[in-house]
Amino acid sequence: MTAEAGPRPVIDMAGMLLDRECWEAYLLGFAETAEDYFRVFGPRLSRMAGLDPREFAALARRDPREAVTWLLSGGAFDLDLDAYAARLAGEGVRHQVLLSNYRPLRGGGVVNDRVAEFVAKYPTLFEGWGCVDLSDPDGAITEIRRCAGQLGMRGAAVSHFLTAADPLSEGAHAFYDVLEELGLPLWVHTGHNLSSRLRMDWCTWRALDAIAVRHPGLVLVAGHGGWPWIPEMMALCQRHPNVYLEFSTYRPRQMKQPGSGWEPLFAHGTSTVRHKILFGGLEWIHGRTTGQLAAETAEFDIDERCREAWLYGNAARLLGWEEPS
Repeated sequence: MTAEAGPRPVIDMAGMLLDRECWEAYLLGFAETAEDYFRVFGPRLSRMAGLDPREFAALARRDPREAVTWLLSGGAFDLDLDAYAARLAGEGVRHQVLLSNYRPLRGGGVVNDRVAEFVAKYPTLFEGWGCVDLSDPDGAITEIRRCAGQLGMRGAAVSHFLTAADPLSEGAHAFYDVLEELGLPLWVHTGHNLSSRLRMDWCTWRALDAIAVRHPGLVLVAGHGGWPWIPEMMALCQRHPNVYLEFSTYRPRQMKQPGSGWEPLFAHGTSTVRHKILFGGLEWIHGRTTGQLAAETAEFDIDERCREAWLYGNAARLLGWEEPS
């Protein structure tokens, strides 16, 4: 689009909005259950904070908690909510799903509570999806009922690998039953994970297929696209009416490269499942803003109608979202 026309409209299905206290809770979760993520994302995090990546990596190996304290001490992870909202609006982001976290906050409550406060201030720009720990299914059911009933959250989010929760346990299925009852969609971390404590394929297309078969009324959003099992994910989207795919954590500029593994997305996501593909940002992973990441999809070899569907139209239909008058 031309500069005069303004930025392309975008709905982001994988936003993460945290203040410093929430960042502390989020990163300490990695320290306790998936310390490998410090190894992988430590350079990005330390550069965001203006720290030496090698020093941060060494400290994270010795004392992950101290590394988190050091990372957050300089103020780089402080949040200016008003500035963030204004920047999104300037980039054409009409709506953003905020994927929350179940971790406790130092001052009381959990991250879900704080995210609900952000949504309350900008209710047309944001919606929150409550995050739960499925290693405790009863607790997860209690929390998602609270998130929906008290906090007004409109979806749920689960990363099974963080707590080694079995995505197909009977307790997990009881949780999915509750989501169907409440009419809440579920964002699921899919594809490989970077934790050496678990199998790489802890929750992939196979688990989503089993969940979709048993819970046909549950809308499932495959977070991060299920890479590297993209052919299987395309088949899954073809097979189940309520399975969608969003491709956050992968830069569009790199996805289009030959050999990236995303080739089936461009073959089937422009035809049989073009109505199932959703845009996801997750800015901190890339060091790029949501608008910048969305703009990189201009490099995809897809037609403009398909691009509009991926960036905006599909998510608008899924969420039942309408432009404010």
